[in-house]
Amino acid sequence: MRILPLVLLFLVSCVAGAQDKINLMNGQVLEGKVVGQSTLEIRYLVPKRGRLIERTEPTSGVFSVTDSLGREKVWYFMDTLFGNDYSVAEMRWFINGERDARNGYKPWGPMIGGFALGAGLTMALDLEVNSLIIPPAYAGLMAWPRVYVTRGSITDPNMEGDPIYATGYSAVGRPKRVVKSLLSTAAGVAVGLLVNQLVIDPARNR
Repeated sequence: MRILPLVLLFLVSCVAGAQDKINLMNGQVLEGKVVGQSTLEIRYLVPKRGRLIERTEPTSGVFSVTDSLGREKVWYFMDTLFGNDYSVAEMRWFINGERDARNGYKPWGPMIGGFALGAGLTMALDLEVNSLIIPPAYAGLMAWPRVYVTRGSITDPNMEGDPIYATGYSAVGRPKRVVKSLLSTAAGVAVGLLVNQLVIDPARNR
């Protein structure tokens, strides 16, 4: 009976040590031991609490699968009828842009501006419930400006200036900027409300 736990431990160790990579179309990378690939789904094992859990990923959202030896199986194909307008090489650059934006894009300017705007308007206009309009309004505006690549976030210097890479970078960077701006503006509004309640209003009522 002791053999079974040892076998499971050996299998978990093997999976943890030799990881395959599932490269998704959104730039994310899933790691595990791939046990099956088809046109419908990719099946893979991941260790969890000393045992192996099988998970699946729809192949439609997978660009390629790279095994532990570095061999790659590309599932993406160019077909404009399915909305796949890029070639395999172009899509690889698009995904690299998505990945770099997810890992390295930091919209500090919009975040600082949102915090200052939220706090400033709330205090200057003595807003209360109406201040809740500021975060979504500002975040909505942040969906429009161009997304600039954050310095140092490009993993491959050869991709700098490539329009397809920039499109992928923007595809992830823009919603990331919107969410970060929403949160920072909400934090500014919260600070403004707190200052109004604890400092400004008591001073006016003296």
